[in-house]
Amino acid sequence: MSNFDKEGLYFVALGGADEIGMNMYVYACNGKFIMVDAGYGFLNDNYPGMDLCFADASFFANYAEDFEGIFITHAHEDHFGAIAHVWPLIKCPVYATDFTIGLMRNRLKEYHLEQEVDLIAVNNNPVVKLPHFEVEFVSMVHSVPETSALAIRTSQGTVVHATDWRFDDSKITNLQTDYSRLKEIGDAGVDMFVCDSTNVLIDNSQPSEFEVRECLLKLIPSLPNTVVATCFASNVTRLESLIMAADAAGRTPVLLGRSLLYNVRIAKELGYFQNLPKCYDIKDAVDIPADNALYICTGSQANYRSALTSIVNGQSRYLKLGKGDSVIFSSKIIPGNEEKIREMQEKLIASGVNVITDGDALVHTSGHCSKEEIKRMYEILHPRIVLPVHGDKKFIREHKYFADTCGIDEVVSVVNGGSLLITKDKVAAAPDVPTDILAVDRNEIVSLNSEVVKRRKQIAYNGSVFISAIFGEKWELIALRVSSKDIWEPESFSELRDKIVADVSELLPQEVVRLKYKETAILDYIRTQIRRRIEKATDMKPVTFIHFYKLPLEEINQGDDFDSNQPVIIYPCPEVEG
Repeated sequence: MSNFDKEGLYFVALGGADEIGMNMYVYACNGKFIMVDAGYGFLNDNYPGMDLCFADASFFANYAEDFEGIFITHAHEDHFGAIAHVWPLIKCPVYATDFTIGLMRNRLKEYHLEQEVDLIAVNNNPVVKLPHFEVEFVSMVHSVPETSALAIRTSQGTVVHATDWRFDDSKITNLQTDYSRLKEIGDAGVDMFVCDSTNVLIDNSQPSEFEVRECLLKLIPSLPNTVVATCFASNVTRLESLIMAADAAGRTPVLLGRSLLYNVRIAKELGYFQNLPKCYDIKDAVDIPADNALYICTGSQANYRSALTSIVNGQSRYLKLGKGDSVIFSSKIIPGNEEKIREMQEKLIASGVNVITDGDALVHTSGHCSKEEIKRMYEILHPRIVLPVHGDKKFIREHKYFADTCGIDEVVSVVNGGSLLITKDKVAAAPDVPTDILAVDRNEIVSLNSEVVKRRKQIAYNGSVFISAIFGEKWELIALRVSSKDIWEPESFSELRDKIVADVSELLPQEVVRLKYKETAILDYIRTQIRRRIEKATDMKPVTFIHFYKLPLEEINQGDDFDSNQPVIIYPCPEVEG
């Protein structure tokens, strides 16, 4: 029996339902499916060596032949970033606006999929008619061009899916909400509204992008010496404002960061950045005096490979910052990045750099809706059901309460893996779908619940111990060595190490007999004894590895030195707590 065999319209949340990021949703109707968004989440420092994650959609590989399309709402990584990992599971056409396709194509190219995926632009034909779904892209304002809400129509009902949006009626041509179309959709009847919860804790409307532009036009000309501005590489409107401010200050706009350079190129090809001064790649701007340039760079989230991180750490070949210089953070802090950004800003301040954030001047405004804007959207769409998403549990709870106070008939929520069945009469929980969180680990994809990730986290927090042992044929101990990483300083560890080696060496002969010369038992005894002694002395539980070599009797009798070129047997010890 299928999870989706009842009459009605199914909604499935794989990612993004109770968090900010990792957006991935599936709709099912009459045995057919579409996916909305396939985005990355961003990991914090609790996952060493891994920055990106995404929802596991492998369950839907079983329904691959029944997928009619993937629909990407806009060009942010948390909505399209995982497309190269997800598309091979269901292999269907991908629909998006031109700007989103431009950025998505670059991601697919990294995985050699750009020629395989059928990318279909919707700018000139925003209504996509499929056998079982009709999906309309409706223009919305967000912090990236060509953002859309989706009006999803089926024989079983209509859903408006809008996870990233706000109302901003600035006099800026890149920003436009199609109010008339939203009203027409609302008047025709909306069964469920899937809505952004990011800024639901903010009551009133927020500053407009035009106001931010006005601030930057005044601020940047007032700053002396070297000036750096950082923002999200996809925020074309903000980039245009920074370029205009550079021109007003008599500075040349200079770009640093691979993603920024690529995004600007794509935007120019699509007609953005018209009638603005030329921007230079930093490589082509070495002759421009620093106080005559505005350096616009990636790194607002303190990503360790970003241009700004390189500058702050003194590793940039092109730019050095010092006393009297300024860095403008024209961006918000993505949850989870608070500590990294704080450390970066503290480092800048310590070196005499003037750090300017949205707490100091109006250098940023959000691309997400406040309560006032959400209520206005309710009044336009008058949906029967509201489903808050794109927020953590506190935000979802507040959004549900707010929707109730606005008189919405039914307000529901789901967690990742949860499903809903929408019928003409009601909305109800449907069977959960198995899902997981997968992480990009260099060239591999691993589950965040895997032993590899658990082991790496344990090593990061508790260090590691390596035991090397040489035995004779009858398990007589010839040599035992213990080394550690990231537990104590080598000098402090040496005394403890020597005592542990002496104690275990003394106890081992009788234990070998007690353990009846069984290899696994002997090795596990050594590993456990050493680990427990280290834990008692350091209050840490290090991951412990044991490597051993068993010498033939004739080598021992001849007194030969141990040949380091001979193969070493590696014993994969299971972790034992305590």
